[in-house]
Amino acid sequence: MSFQFQTRLGLGTWQMGESARFEAQEIAAIASAIEMGYQLIDTAEMYGSGQAEILIGKALQRVGKSARDHLQIVSKVLPSNASTKGTMNACERSIQRMGCEYLDCYLLHWQGSYSYEATLDGFIKLQERGLIRSYGISNFDAPDVNDWLAAEQNVGSPYQTVCNQVYYALNARGIEYDLLPLLEEKGMALMAYSPLGAGNLMRNSKLIALATEVALTPAQLALAWVLRQPHAVAIPKTVHPERLKQNLDSANLVLDDELLEALNRIFPAPTQKKPLMVI
Repeated sequence: MSFQFQTRLGLGTWQMGESARFEAQEIAAIASAIEMGYQLIDTAEMYGSGQAEILIGKALQRVGKSARDHLQIVSKVLPSNASTKGTMNACERSIQRMGCEYLDCYLLHWQGSYSYEATLDGFIKLQERGLIRSYGISNFDAPDVNDWLAAEQNVGSPYQTVCNQVYYALNARGIEYDLLPLLEEKGMALMAYSPLGAGNLMRNSKLIALATEVALTPAQLALAWVLRQPHAVAIPKTVHPERLKQNLDSANLVLDDELLEALNRIFPAPTQKKPLMVI
């Protein structure tokens, strides 16, 4: 795989851009994240109907254009736009909203009515034009990944699907049964969205107690657990500067076997196939 994510932990922007009341805070959070060393930002045309991408653009203006050189920006095309031409147009709109000239990775947000071949043709043309550096998928379960990769072969893509972005957290471990092994086999990175369990983990009393024992925040423990997977990238979302720093620090944590076993007792691994969780 020629493209690699240069960091294990990025900033997610889902639920940003949904209210003008929080715009200043959200722009400040994105800018602060970049300034403190975040090298990956994840977004989508769907988030805030494009407003999240606009916020990223404003944050980039605030920190200076040179910051773009140190960032990897990921966005996603809606299935309703994922025809060949629609994919290309959607990508151009995302780039325009962010003023970022190109995307490092562009994903199909989930499956829709357009054929995978049509979307892939759009991705290939975008990569040939230099508007994206790589492409991937999101919310694809194991059978869907296989179908997508078959379509990639059908169109004779000169490139390779680099990642699958799915919901993965201590309280959402279903992908470990068959999807995660498949991604490893195919050389695709796992990009974990909502790695803090959509906020639910932060209220779990057992996780809080265990994190307190080892002088970590529950978020740090949950993120370090996700990143124990060798090819995982986590993209938690927060607008609080202190939590931004704590989350970033979790990328350097290594959990010992005793701690991992304690987490397994609280959040058991799957023993059978489960439907892919999507939020």
